Amino acid sequence: MPGILGEASCRYGIILVLAAIPRVCCALRWPFAMAASKKGINAARLKTIFDRQDQPRWFADYIPSILATPQEAPSISRASVLASGKFRRGIHLLSLPERSAAILALYCPWLVELHEQKMISPGPREHPSAGFPGVVASGLLPIKGLIDVAERLGYLHLLPRLGIPDPEDPSNSRIVVFPYIGDLLLFMQPCRNRQPYCKNWTIKDTEVAFKRPGPTSTKRSRRQEPTEIILARHQIEEVYYADAVIGTQRVAGDQIDGHVAANLAQLFGYHRRGVTIPVTQQEDIREKYRAAMESGIPPLEVVLLLCAQGKVSSHDCRTILFRAIWQRELRVDLFEPVLINYPLKLETRDVLDVYADWFRE
Repeated sequence: MPGILGEASCRYGIILVLAAIPRVCCALRWPFAMAASKKGINAARLKTIFDRQDQPRWFADYIPSILATPQEAPSISRASVLASGKFRRGIHLLSLPERSAAILALYCPWLVELHEQKMISPGPREHPSAGFPGVVASGLLPIKGLIDVAERLGYLHLLPRLGIPDPEDPSNSRIVVFPYIGDLLLFMQPCRNRQPYCKNWTIKDTEVAFKRPGPTSTKRSRRQEPTEIILARHQIEEVYYADAVIGTQRVAGDQIDGHVAANLAQLFGYHRRGVTIPVTQQEDIREKYRAAMESGIPPLEVVLLLCAQGKVSSHDCRTILFRAIWQRELRVDLFEPVLINYPLKLETRDVLDVYADWFRE
């Protein structure tokens, strides 16, 4: 009888076959041409996920399991792509809370890598940091895998499964475990003389949403899932990462202050924009903004003065202002609206202090 299969061999890793309790290893090859990745649990999507995630990729080379496109994102999701200058690629998010959380993560200066839509592997793998530039992998604990975790917790029967044609007997199918997909995996390095650590963020719109199913794209899965399955899914993910000494943070979108979310989104929109004036002149403009803030003068007054002198464009002035705030060179209160025509308030609460637990090792 067919077993439950985990990672595929060759390009897809090692398959773990479970027929009741015994385990054996075998190889899985894809005996037929597959169409482009589609939504839901199917062979084409499984192949796409392993093509993108089986080998470690970093920075501009990283490809998420699911792209924020109409072809791949859940039909009721609010998909978007953030163009990150730091990582030189688009970051694919599938909801507005994910977008807000990702921008908050990107605001943190000691974030050194970000993997969104990360595959939660059915089988064992190296620690997520293994292969990261400068990381010594010898002391890192490995990932034991989705199947191993579910078996330990008694949730093996709850794992999503998929039938794959057996290459040795095409008339029969093998049942494989379909991977879960995580939200955001942060790679943090507060101290340059220490190796980075990982923090897993699982994200919903509200705290209560961690007890109900997320957006789906098939009629079958739109039915209300039992609470047992929802809670088991979160527990499995937490233990999956805990095996490698990686903490999981439950992030609810409504826990991010509305002004903070709106301000960071505005600032992020300027972080990659270039300016046409010398660096020394940019520093002079930043000092003018700093003096204006301390004197209760709106930044717009600085912009109008500089433009009247014919020294810079309004575009450059705005870009310098918002980039200085994003880069934490100008410490502004982000818990109040940041508007160019109103005086900026001095920072009284650092956003990264308020949400420090979310980043902590």
